[in-house]
Amino acid sequence: MNKQQPPQPATPKKIWLYDDADLPTYFSGEVLQSTTQLHKMSTVSEHSLDGALRPGGVLDILSREAIGLLGQYVAVGMIYGLLPALVYPVYIQYMNFNGYQAASYTSIVNICWSFKIFMGVLTDCFPLFGFKRKPYMVLGWCIALICICCMTFSTFPAPYVGRPLSSLSHDTIATLRGGNLSVLNTSARMHVNMQASSQAGYWIILSTICSFGYMLADVAADAMVVEYAQREPILVRGRLQSIIYGTRFASSVVPQLIAGVCMNSFEYGGNFDWSITPNAAFGMLIVPCLLAIYCALFFVVEERDVRPVFSAYMGRLWRLLELRVVWQICLFRFCSNFFFSFEATAIPSMKSAWANVQPLTNSIFGVLNTALMAAAIFACGQWGLNLNWRHAIAIATMAIAAIDSTVLLSVTWHVTRNPYFFMGRLLPKALPSAIRFAISSFCAVEIADIGNEGAVNSLITTIVNLATPFATVIYKVVDSYFDVSVADLATDSVRVRWQVTYVLLISLGMKLLSLAFLGLLPPQKAALQWLKKRGGYNRGAAWGIVIGFSIALLFAIVSSVMALFPSTACYRIAGGSGEAIVRNGVAICGWVDSTEALTTSHSD
Repeated sequence: MNKQQPPQPATPKKIWLYDDADLPTYFSGEVLQSTTQLHKMSTVSEHSLDGALRPGGVLDILSREAIGLLGQYVAVGMIYGLLPALVYPVYIQYMNFNGYQAASYTSIVNICWSFKIFMGVLTDCFPLFGFKRKPYMVLGWCIALICICCMTFSTFPAPYVGRPLSSLSHDTIATLRGGNLSVLNTSARMHVNMQASSQAGYWIILSTICSFGYMLADVAADAMVVEYAQREPILVRGRLQSIIYGTRFASSVVPQLIAGVCMNSFEYGGNFDWSITPNAAFGMLIVPCLLAIYCALFFVVEERDVRPVFSAYMGRLWRLLELRVVWQICLFRFCSNFFFSFEATAIPSMKSAWANVQPLTNSIFGVLNTALMAAAIFACGQWGLNLNWRHAIAIATMAIAAIDSTVLLSVTWHVTRNPYFFMGRLLPKALPSAIRFAISSFCAVEIADIGNEGAVNSLITTIVNLATPFATVIYKVVDSYFDVSVADLATDSVRVRWQVTYVLLISLGMKLLSLAFLGLLPPQKAALQWLKKRGGYNRGAAWGIVIGFSIALLFAIVSSVMALFPSTACYRIAGGSGEAIVRNGVAICGWVDSTEALTTSHSD
């Protein structure tokens, strides 16, 4: 009689995190393996070139179509590089702007970045002459060109302190900039333009309109880049974006270099005996604008399209917002950037008070930082398209935290206070910035549907810009409880060094805390596509995106508007220091008690 065998344990059933039906399309073994390997573009085999999101094939980067798009981003980079670079030499030094006036210029020129999504909807829904993108490129560049021509050929005001006064001491010049002309005789006073700051409004308004013009062209071009990128196979998708955006950053090096080197004479706060005029700086932007218009008219290729029904378009867009992949990516982008943008208010003061960084040194390292970021974006497109996004961001963030902590704490505790050592820390920051920028553009391509490329790309990229004002307000409030003002750093006491150390450690800790949200980011394009297909819908999350975006946009607008007026510019919500501005015993911004007002004469 055969002995009955004991029952064998059942073989455990394999549990997949992804549906088998999706594996051939989104998670082939080749794609999964690619997330841990570097693929040089020339070595990708032909049989692996699949997984494109729309037909059409890969765009030849040497074709007329590609050159037309590259022309748009060369012009964008030139303007984007010059206008912010003029803050210190032209507006702070040449025009003698004080702190709130300089903040006003920066805020109002950059406010256009907060309205990208509305421009995206405009280009998606309202084609001109049957085209969605090309007419808006031409229109945007025409607006920018008109403003630039007006700034180029209008007589620029005389500098606040003329070159004949260059022999005066640094302390005397500082006294003049404070408005005290008693140290000058009658003939010398003729070289001081007391009305310089009030004469700058014309150029600020034109710069703002110019920014909206080139932003409109940029949004239309971004939408076309998304369309072309979706034609790329999954293993090489992102190559075109890396080339396009790397070109944008590379072209911004030229105006930054011109502003840093060619605008470094006495009038601009430097020590060169030669310089170019502000009109010449604006004039150099005419050529890239004309180039962009020519490329848009004769090189950019776009098929005619019918005007979509606006209600149907908004319905599809709302359905897209309900997708888990959209709200998850938006939440990651906002929260991660909020914590990563958490800076320390002591760092700008450390640059001048402890590291003794000169304007020319600051400009040179700014140019190097931009050039390195352009190179990093190109490198992402060449070798890093299939890196694990989570690992890349984590390693880059930890590296920058380590570099920052080493350099800043060394300067704080007087281990070394070399200006090149201090400014050198900016260069490694280009890598994580490039990775974050590239990943945001990659995400937009994977999420966007046919017809809403402009709105989706603008939403994913704008959410980062809206997180920065929140972070700025919070870290200024936190740092206000520490003694890290310019006057405090001037004492260089042990107590002040500890105070600076505390705010630096808080900033570094918040940057590392940004890594806590990496779980919201899919590791690669294939995982993001699966999440879009299988992640489900959530109407409440869509409302959360709309409400959160509206609050952030309102906050950015209020912050920018408050920075325009002396009576509100000192508040932290407006980007100020939070300290009252008192002149002649009267508080023109903020609040001080009567006894303090009598003894304080603080001017920002």
